[in-house]
Amino acid sequence: MFRKLVANLPYSPALIADIGFYAKRLKQEEVTRRSAFIFAALAIMIQSLAVFSPPESANASSEQDIIRGGVSSLEDFLARYERNEEDVRDIYTSVGITRDEIEAMKPGVVKVQSDIYVMSRFGQFISTKKEVSMSYPRSSGGTDVRYFSPITSIANKNARFQAWVGTSATLGWFAIIKSSGSLAVKGIPSSINPASADGSSATRSVSVRNLTQNIDGNIFTAKPNDKIVYTIKQTNQSNEAVQAPFSINLTDALEYAILFDSGGGNFNSKTKVLEWPKVDLLPQESQTRSFILQILPDIPVTGVGMSNPSSYDCNINIVFGNNLKTPVDCPPLKGLEGILQNLPSTSAGINIVFAVILLAVIIYFYLRTRQLKAEIRIIRHNFNTGAF
Repeated sequence: MFRKLVANLPYSPALIADIGFYAKRLKQEEVTRRSAFIFAALAIMIQSLAVFSPPESANASSEQDIIRGGVSSLEDFLARYERNEEDVRDIYTSVGITRDEIEAMKPGVVKVQSDIYVMSRFGQFISTKKEVSMSYPRSSGGTDVRYFSPITSIANKNARFQAWVGTSATLGWFAIIKSSGSLAVKGIPSSINPASADGSSATRSVSVRNLTQNIDGNIFTAKPNDKIVYTIKQTNQSNEAVQAPFSINLTDALEYAILFDSGGGNFNSKTKVLEWPKVDLLPQESQTRSFILQILPDIPVTGVGMSNPSSYDCNINIVFGNNLKTPVDCPPLKGLEGILQNLPSTSAGINIVFAVILLAVIIYFYLRTRQLKAEIRIIRHNFNTGAF
């Protein structure tokens, strides 16, 4: 269009008005493209900061971590291994992984696959989801329990976990997840010693009722300030008396609620465990304990846990025999987080390359606009001086 106007100007001087209009439009476009250039430059600066100084997650640690807060490097993990910090040496030795095998590991990524299991500190799911407990001897005396859970139960299919990957003579492929120090394996390790956390053979179950909404069963969405009563039950289905400890971990529940009524139990604010005295159950006898949670008035929009994706996932998980998941009415911003999590993951490097290409295109059009403005200025000058 610009070339046609200039070419026909000597034959039709009235076209100078169209060229004047064109000049005004170019001036407006120059402002727009200058603004686009500034914003693109700022975007590249922010991307660069994300690469050279990546932000730390607001929810980088979880009670489910084998090493709370994870580890910064393989050397850091090995240092904690030597100190047996949080029983990490006892745990890895029990499953059959040696120090030399850990030292030989290489950086890698753990993807969500149906055959991968991840170790956690507490039980999270029912046995039908193939979660298996592992008993291990402690160097300091006694035994403790950790759990292997399917990674598909705690993370969506697009999740990726930075890790170190290696091979064990006992387990084959294995990985150590950087954000939690947790062990990832393919299949349930045959070397582990399955055991109940407390040795009780009583059958367990948990039920729920929303007192505020007056709804029985887990068919409601918890709203701010709702009072919800949970009832845990143990039944001795054997022909002999058994000892039944009543205790439940409320770490996940207390992300969205407070303990309103402990039901006579003793709550440990450090471990987040609510516990009642042990009882002896006669054959076929059942006993229950109840407690009440109150949903927070302002439901937090904290991001999903980096090491434990079931943390701050808009659900209250209560595990006692079965896993009772109560949905929470989270703010709309959390819904946006869910959409973003399902998007394909891209590296910071790819984002910077895209931003640089975009910046180059913007600069080209900006300079092209300035060039056209200069040409129009020359043409109008020549027209006014009679050079045409």
